[in-house]
Amino acid sequence: MTLAYVLDGGMNDQPGAGSELYELFPVVRQCYEQIEAWTGLDAQRIFTEEREPGQQHRQGIGAIRQAAAVFGIADVLAEEYGITPGAVCGLSFGALVGASLAGSVEREDLFRLLMRMREMPVPPSDGATAQGVAAVRLPYDLDLDERLAGVADVYLSADLGRIGTGSERMVLLAGYRTALADFGTRLPPGTLQISDEHGFAFHSPLQQEISDFLEPTLREMTFRDPKVPVHSCMDVKTLTTGEEIRDLYRRNPTDPVSVPHMINGLERAGTELGLVLGPCSFGTFLGSSFPVVHVQSPDHVFEAMTAIYELGIELDSTEAVGR
Repeated sequence: MTLAYVLDGGMNDQPGAGSELYELFPVVRQCYEQIEAWTGLDAQRIFTEEREPGQQHRQGIGAIRQAAAVFGIADVLAEEYGITPGAVCGLSFGALVGASLAGSVEREDLFRLLMRMREMPVPPSDGATAQGVAAVRLPYDLDLDERLAGVADVYLSADLGRIGTGSERMVLLAGYRTALADFGTRLPPGTLQISDEHGFAFHSPLQQEISDFLEPTLREMTFRDPKVPVHSCMDVKTLTTGEEIRDLYRRNPTDPVSVPHMINGLERAGTELGLVLGPCSFGTFLGSSFPVVHVQSPDHVFEAMTAIYELGIELDSTEAVGR
């Protein structure tokens, strides 16, 4: 395996994402027509709609906008240029979309789930049970599990891996905002920054209510064995069966995620090039041993083609982006 598709998490909503490719490629317009049939949301609404005050990414239009952009890009690469991946991985929300790209989940089923997410219950926004997410910059060798031992209502949400020169790493913590603020007083000043935007304790046990809310929809979905390997963001593990993908979907709200797990899985599988599809924090993936190319605009498509040619990548003929 040489070429992998890599998808970032759900905190990268960008109004307008996908619109340039929509104007240029008929295959992308066909993709958005399908999405409108499944969701009732037309392309212009997907491109331009803003989240209402208090809405989170997965409640508002953001998740649908990001997923639509990724599928549009994948369709251009596959149908216009014959580019398909030999493996797929995604972080958090990106893992759900990636499993569909790999052929395990029908796009229609995924968008039905995303529409259901728009109805998720909203947690309290104030008081002792208000939820939140905090970014923490730490020395790479610091034992975070030891620091968190015995700390109530604060959980590791995401490990984003090494940053800067590599001596530090960035992690996200989730929990009650009061507990996050208290934990921050135990760290050097300025180390912990609580997000003002995110009111869900993503990837923590506090999301069990969300997991239970989505379970009836997940039970109705079909999960097939993926056509190409899916590298998990929750464990250093390659997912090859439909039941493993179903487990990934079920654990997504409550379990921590890790960029190093994703990258380690791809490196062990011999990845030679990663294409990061759609809206992303691109720097998150620059620490891998293989080159990565961001693909979101028409110019990016040609950059991806150039990288594939220069590296001598042999493309997998598996149709992993079936519509």
